[in-house]
Amino acid sequence: MVLMRSSTAGVCHTGVFADARLHLRARRLHPLVQARAVDGAMERVVAWAALDVDGTRTLNDGVPESIQCDIDALIADGSVDGGIARAVRGDGVWEVCSAPHIKRLAAPVGVIFSPLRYVIDRGSIDSHVRHRGIVPDGWLSASGAVEEGADMVCDGRMRPSCVIRFDKFWVGASVQTKDEPRCFPAEDEASVVDKLIDTVGNAGFVDGFAKFPVLFYNEEQGLVIFQFPPLRSNICAVRRT
Repeated sequence: MVLMRSSTAGVCHTGVFADARLHLRARRLHPLVQARAVDGAMERVVAWAALDVDGTRTLNDGVPESIQCDIDALIADGSVDGGIARAVRGDGVWEVCSAPHIKRLAAPVGVIFSPLRYVIDRGSIDSHVRHRGIVPDGWLSASGAVEEGADMVCDGRMRPSCVIRFDKFWVGASVQTKDEPRCFPAEDEASVVDKLIDTVGNAGFVDGFAKFPVLFYNEEQGLVIFQFPPLRSNICAVRRT
């Protein structure tokens, strides 16, 4: 910041006006500087997520401190590109690269979760997460609808939100490969266990846990940050396709 030099009353000091002009110029440049900072943070987060080409990184590993600082900077910026109505129509395959609650709760007990994906297509959403470690290797899946929610207070700031309502639940890997989840079983293919899991999933789904404040969204870079309020966990995901 440029500080103005003091002036004597009634006396014109050209230095004062020069400093004032520089100060105003700095204020005009500030949004541009801020935009560049946000662009840099986005690029670093997306580039870091893309480094995991062989899928060996897990959500239990967390993120480097520098990347967490970039995520925090994007949350502070709070931009939601095109508004929440556009964000909930962010069609594509989104993969979570940071989920602090998984590192905090699952890692200590030896359960590994990764990858965690969301597939959005014209208002529908599928969620797939692979689990390993002390539990058998497999997938947990759910599907339903995603839509715009009302603004809500999150950590002392008003944020837009999305509402996700899952109405189908299932487990298991694809027949072709255990590295991909199976599709929701058709009625004539569903086993007794399949039907039980779907029933229990619907019974246990709580609408109060279905609203998520959106903390940042950029369609061009394919990056979104939202919060899971019950655990105050800020989840960051990047679009893969």
